[in-house]
Amino acid sequence: MPFSPTLPSARRCDAVLFTTCDLGSGRLDDLQRLLASVRRAVTEDGLSIIHYVLLQRAADGVPPPLLGDDWHAPRFMTAAARLPLSRARNLMLAQALRDKALQHAAWVAFPDDDAWYPPQLLLELSLLFACHPHVDLITCRYGSAPLDLSPLGADPAFRPAESRGEMVRRVSSNTLMLRASAALRTGFFDERLGLGAAINGGEDLDYALRSDGCRPERALISDEILVGHRDRLAWVRSRYYAGSLFALARAARRQPMMAGQAARKLLVGLALLAGRELGWREWRSGLRAGWLGWRLPDPGTAFTLEAEPHLVEGMHHGAADQS
Repeated sequence: MPFSPTLPSARRCDAVLFTTCDLGSGRLDDLQRLLASVRRAVTEDGLSIIHYVLLQRAADGVPPPLLGDDWHAPRFMTAAARLPLSRARNLMLAQALRDKALQHAAWVAFPDDDAWYPPQLLLELSLLFACHPHVDLITCRYGSAPLDLSPLGADPAFRPAESRGEMVRRVSSNTLMLRASAALRTGFFDERLGLGAAINGGEDLDYALRSDGCRPERALISDEILVGHRDRLAWVRSRYYAGSLFALARAARRQPMMAGQAARKLLVGLALLAGRELGWREWRSGLRAGWLGWRLPDPGTAFTLEAEPHLVEGMHHGAADQS
């Protein structure tokens, strides 16, 4: 069936999810696991979810294993080339704007293709956003053995965030759940950041720090592992050091109370350098990225009609929507 470009104006959904998958990476099975976990929330918990999935290196369109499903959530987009992560997300965000999906959603998330949601987590998140109108951001831990909320009495134990530092150390691509109205105010991802961009990593932290939700009084945190994903690897801190320092330095320029977090990241860089987790070249690149984040203004990341034609250039849509 053809891709449906417009949602009924009166329709409201619980969540809008954004995932990109490089078909050349061999992660199709992982993507199917994620889609199955979202399907369970739709069919068993009764949630209304729209899931944008941008398939990269998909010159032949949407693979047959992803077609033929009778549930309404996935809306596939395809690109023949491999795209930087922030660019891919912005393409999906632009499409969601045209579909008016963001305007009719309660909250949004950006799960990786190799992430998944355990039973009832998406329902729990939807209830939290509905019951706490002052909360704009919810986050937790991720790992290979997430807590199963389906047994009677399972409690993810969300609590108010204690500090911005706690949020900085917890937020990731898989654990950033943001109220849709806050995402609308935050805009697009900074395309200078993320895998495949000029500065590696930091795009999710930057997005969270730019949002209204990155204030302790507007955020909920759980110390439990609630989102499924491979366990955090030791090299993550060094690989994404430059992007994280960029994000923190830019936040410190706008919010002086973030200066301590940026300074802490500088000290982390020195520790990584001393422990030989960072080389001199990577450390210097990180410092340059931090200086760039401090000095340069936001590169037009607000949602505007003028931005959309640039963001959707060269894209075509798959045929997998069953709504």
